[in-house]
Amino acid sequence: MAFLASHQAAGHISGECISVDGGMEGRIVWKESEMNRKATSMETSSVSMSNQEISSSITPPAYSSKKRKIRVALSVDFDAVSGWLGTGSHTENNMADYSAGIFAGKVGVVRLVKLFKKLGIADKMTWFIPGHSMETFPEQTKTIVQSGCEVALHGYSHEGASQMNEEQEKDVIVRCIELATKLTGRKPVGWRAPLYQIREATYTMLEELGFEYDSSLSTHDSEVFFAPRNPPIRTPEFSSKPAKSWMQPTTINRHSQNLVEIPCNWYMEDATPLSYYPHTANSHGYVDSRLIEQMWKDRFMWLWDNERELSDIANNKTSFLVFPLVLHPDTSGMAHIIGMVERFLKWLQTWGDEVVFEKYENIAAAFKMERSGVAGSDVAQRSAEKEQA
Repeated sequence: MAFLASHQAAGHISGECISVDGGMEGRIVWKESEMNRKATSMETSSVSMSNQEISSSITPPAYSSKKRKIRVALSVDFDAVSGWLGTGSHTENNMADYSAGIFAGKVGVVRLVKLFKKLGIADKMTWFIPGHSMETFPEQTKTIVQSGCEVALHGYSHEGASQMNEEQEKDVIVRCIELATKLTGRKPVGWRAPLYQIREATYTMLEELGFEYDSSLSTHDSEVFFAPRNPPIRTPEFSSKPAKSWMQPTTINRHSQNLVEIPCNWYMEDATPLSYYPHTANSHGYVDSRLIEQMWKDRFMWLWDNERELSDIANNKTSFLVFPLVLHPDTSGMAHIIGMVERFLKWLQTWGDEVVFEKYENIAAAFKMERSGVAGSDVAQRSAEKEQA
């Protein structure tokens, strides 16, 4: 692979810039090596960045029952065409843009479901599906449901909260509950706000409608917590008010006692760096997938090495960490990215019983059980019983 040096300015790749033939600039070619892990043959890559090699093949240390487990919260946002209708709406959107959404439904979904089944995790994950995708791609949505996953909600036309008034937002949520219930035979319990655009009123609606969890905030990167119920944060009115009017602390410690928050963030998803959106100012799409793979591994390794002490439970934490991962079929379903996704998921599977894949609803249930005083050894069993019921 070869890249133009100009990509460095855009933050798209890393590497050592070299001068070639009369001042033409380019980038050194990254080296890749085949590594064997355990008894199986698995492809990993070593990336040479600024003369410092970072190995992608890391041998897990000895496991210990005295450490907190890591629950991998794997999810897919099936935005498809809806992503171009709500938060991605633009006056210049055209057939070429919408075709990427059609690819997501007709190609990306099929590839991802096949991959998850191959790895044995299709029934240990959550798909967040907009109502528009349920109705526009009924056969593909049926395939998702039949894989055994959890189906959670993600708006109808991928609407951001700020694009609607509260009445409209509640109508959207209610309609999507109806669609998902008809599709799966059970009422959905999870919500992720499109583009993470959520507001305080949304949490009131979710609680009133009986949701168990939301996954829209990055208040933490690896701990489950109860959803915030703080008053809206107001920005200072510099032009019309005296300084004393805004020099006040922000209220941040009020929380729901029922609605769980499973964290997510821009650095644990695929679309932001790996998809190109013509009308989005910060769009990328030309980042090498190996860089993202390494970033995900770096995050996991730091948590493994630094956040697993059982003593952390005394600090209002649970007996497990979460490792959220948000994929999109229009991104991770592409041929040059899905191989990286497969490598990374296989890598996570090599860490033994202390790393498990879980549906979001089971993670939320486990958190609430621990908070209610249920013994840690009973959490997994009760979560499984709830799922079977």
